[in-house]
Amino acid sequence: MAKSLAERVTSSYFFRTNPIISRLARVEDTDADNCCSYAGITTKLLYFIAMVVVGVVTCMLLTYIPGGEAAFSENGMPISGVGSGVLVLAAIMLLICPLLAMLIKVTIPVTGAMFCFGTGYVLSWASMAYGKEYRSSILLAVILTMIVVSTMGFLYFTGKVRVTERFRTVLTTLIMCSILLGLVVFILALIPGTRPFVTSLRANMLINIGGSVLYVVIASLFLLVDFDTIRRAVDDGLPKKYEWWASFGLAFSIIWLFFKILELLSKLKKFNKK
Repeated sequence: MAKSLAERVTSSYFFRTNPIISRLARVEDTDADNCCSYAGITTKLLYFIAMVVVGVVTCMLLTYIPGGEAAFSENGMPISGVGSGVLVLAAIMLLICPLLAMLIKVTIPVTGAMFCFGTGYVLSWASMAYGKEYRSSILLAVILTMIVVSTMGFLYFTGKVRVTERFRTVLTTLIMCSILLGLVVFILALIPGTRPFVTSLRANMLINIGGSVLYVVIASLFLLVDFDTIRRAVDDGLPKKYEWWASFGLAFSIIWLFFKILELLSKLKKFNKK
């Protein structure tokens, strides 16, 4: 029998990326008759993406009055009581559902769908509340995300890029360094003597843009690790129920990448206005 996914990844388990997909590295079950497949994972991934669309459509239906004008107040918040209530629920979904999905795996078909729904709803609300300029940024971020995901998938599944132990180590080192740097900046901001220096750094748009570019690159490279974990899950014949883990984990990575791209586009627009 081929080495299990857990056996092949345990040596580098410290270098975990997606907290949901990485859990597959500890699964040792196999089921030759009813195992994971690319078709099954793709179908479930499309299900989660469809829930994002449902969130977008629901927001549009709840925040538009029959006359066709958006029911927003002057500060951009929706006037509709129903729309406001759902917005709060959607925001809560974004925070809680990923945690529930990681802690209680059997809930992923529901908690994952709720997270994706909340993402679509909040994005739709933001696009309507902040006007046409923000909508164009969201659309561009969607297009760029699709291009990046397709490119990473092509590079991995055609064998042009291999996810080795060194690749995982370098990638994890990058994210750990970025987290450490953020922690150092936070501590320096608390010290009166270094606070002006930190403030000047945060006000520097070029540094902010550079940081966003770095996070987009890291998020893009993490997709390669996710693809590698999914391939191993399929090759090792993990039971079909783990398709939900793989598909939601990949959807989570794609959404994370999308937000990083959107953040970068927002900073670029601010820089161009100066």
